[in-house]
Amino acid sequence: MPRVLTYHDVVEEHPDASGFPGGGPALYKLPTREFARHLDAIASTSASPILLPQLKGSNADDLAPLLITFDDGGVSAANIIADALERKGWRGHFFVTTDYIGRAGFMTAAQIRDLTSRGHIIGTHSCSHPRRMSACSPQILCDEWQRSRMVLSEILDKPVTVGSVPGGYYSESIALAAAASGLTDLFTSEPTTRMTMVNGLRVYGRFSIYRRTPLSKVTAIASGRRLAIMREAITWEMKKVLKIAGGETYLKLRKMILDRQHRYLL
Repeated sequence: MPRVLTYHDVVEEHPDASGFPGGGPALYKLPTREFARHLDAIASTSASPILLPQLKGSNADDLAPLLITFDDGGVSAANIIADALERKGWRGHFFVTTDYIGRAGFMTAAQIRDLTSRGHIIGTHSCSHPRRMSACSPQILCDEWQRSRMVLSEILDKPVTVGSVPGGYYSESIALAAAASGLTDLFTSEPTTRMTMVNGLRVYGRFSIYRRTPLSKVTAIASGRRLAIMREAITWEMKKVLKIAGGETYLKLRKMILDRQHRYLL
């Protein structure tokens, strides 16, 4: 089954230069040189990143497939990440938060079209990037997926059928709304190699990469080492319990602590 690595932004210096600002998003932003080291580490394994159409059209067991995704739609996708991938002969999946298209730190419509012309895949990351998407009503969920799909489909002049869940809060209701909107494939943040089906929608897990994720962990996950994958799953389940129990309080406390650290570092 596929192993999917998920990154966010890659920045030269200031962490707020691409994507969402603040301490929380900064946890996921890699310096350019560190990102290059990550790609070198992935290249050192037997895995070679593929795209979703290749996954669906091939024998996954024979391929031991690896996919790389990038969330949010920060401008670094267009001016740093795509070039770095292409130097390796790879392509990626870029999930765009459509309400932010053209804003400071985010891609423009022209940059999104350019990524597609270069062979990368564009998908939706919702319209507004809800902090707790699993707490949204069915109506809001449908609106998030339908409007974001429409915006991207109009930009690209072709249907957009793949998406990723923002914020790490996944529920079956999110998948049901995604399927109803016309999506065929959805990526979550749960660290698993299992693919499940929800009303015809293929749902994949992903392994999140942070700014301080060691190269050894990147290599282990890319190589499909079972112990590394199990550790990620255990850590995720522990964190999920805290997030569910804490609700909005967890998010507010986390934001306060991380933003304070972020201001100190700046």
